[in-house]
Amino acid sequence: MRKWGRRGWRSSGRRRRSSGKPRKKMSRRKLLIFLMLLFILFFAQTFIFIERNLQGPLMTVATVRVKQVATQSINKAITEQVAGNSNADKLIDWKTNASGKISGFMLNYAEHMRITSETIDTVQTTLNKMGDLPERIPLGQALGSAIIASFGPRIPVKFEPIGAVKVDLNTRQKDAGINMILVEVYMHIVAEVSIIIPFDTKPELVETEIPISYLLVVGDVPMYYYDNKGNPVGDSAPGAPNISLPMEQGGDGVSTTTETHDAEGNSGGNADVPTLAPADEP
Repeated sequence: MRKWGRRGWRSSGRRRRSSGKPRKKMSRRKLLIFLMLLFILFFAQTFIFIERNLQGPLMTVATVRVKQVATQSINKAITEQVAGNSNADKLIDWKTNASGKISGFMLNYAEHMRITSETIDTVQTTLNKMGDLPERIPLGQALGSAIIASFGPRIPVKFEPIGAVKVDLNTRQKDAGINMILVEVYMHIVAEVSIIIPFDTKPELVETEIPISYLLVVGDVPMYYYDNKGNPVGDSAPGAPNISLPMEQGGDGVSTTTETHDAEGNSGGNADVPTLAPADEP
């Protein structure tokens, strides 16, 4: 009886132990599956939150930062390599009349093409180098909060040139006095880059203007000129005709009446201009 009882007890104990092991394995598998599903759900919620709420502000901050970095790099490279080697005397061809006075000017085509070609190569090389150095923006800046603007994980931002660089060499004139004109020669540079942030990309144009040279053109001195009050100024000012400034309507400078005449042609003085009343409709 004892042996049988011991064997039976031992056999039943073994069965209980063996039946308990698969239950622990099943519980671990369920826990692992639950944790995986929870992680996937959390990742999906995070992705949706970034997609809806942070994508726009983050792209705006990244666009401003990329434009700032690209513009500074382009200006520095052009100033050092292109603008410093240009010759203002060769850049502009001045046109003179028979008396030797300047009558106009035009850009030198050969110098124009040389500067444009060097500028395109310099800008393209600069953008390629800057694209390999990613910028990092704190996530707090995308949230628009001044308190946590410098906190949070730093989001990597990169940009790559995706189009040809366009360079235009132009001039503009500004009045520098009574008989002087300031001619400015400048370059207008346009480069297209692609801004890359996590989960999004956007093409953007980077534009900048770099002055090359300033030229002052001095003309003939006028005999007289008029100031902002209409008074003549100069050596020949006493012989200059007077200019009456326009007055407001109904004031002393503008007449609002007409002169009338009778049947014999005599003047009858000033009278108000009659107004025509609309005819009655039948």
